[in-house]
Amino acid sequence: MNRALRIIFSRYGIVVIILVLVLGVIALANRRQETPLNGTEGLDDSISDATSEALTADDGFATEECEGDDCYAAEELPQEAIDRAVEFAEVWLNPDGYQAQSWHDAISPFLTEETAQAMEGVDPDTVPAEEIAGEATAEGFKVSVPMDTGTLILTMVEGADPSTEHGWLVSAIDWEQS
Repeated sequence: MNRALRIIFSRYGIVVIILVLVLGVIALANRRQETPLNGTEGLDDSISDATSEALTADDGFATEECEGDDCYAAEELPQEAIDRAVEFAEVWLNPDGYQAQSWHDAISPFLTEETAQAMEGVDPDTVPAEEIAGEATAEGFKVSVPMDTGTLILTMVEGADPSTEHGWLVSAIDWEQS
């Protein structure tokens, strides 16, 4: 037993162990290459009967008045969503000097449930701006509101808050320092 341990832990024994491990990794790597993970290997060259239209899920942007391949509305927010974002920005600035809980209660009707939960306990004194410095602009589902020290970027989603029945809510808040 003692002699076997001496052989295993000698420099030759260590070399053999490393060699076995390397060969094992190479063998496993080769085995993995034989597994059809790309979806093309192992098929019997059969062609699906389903059309591409049947496989395409509805992305929600199709409009009723158009026909053909160009039937998707631009990913632009309606003015209602931009106005709602500006309303949120005005309350977010905390012009009334609310304490943390009162400020959270004031901004919550503008937020999704998840965002409202994430904002719990946030100190309104950490808001890095004091006033809105320009017109809000929309790009995709994000509204950028220029402030005196940077830009407030709000991601808007459609969904009504039961207490206010407004159709657009803030799902993410980001800040870009200027």
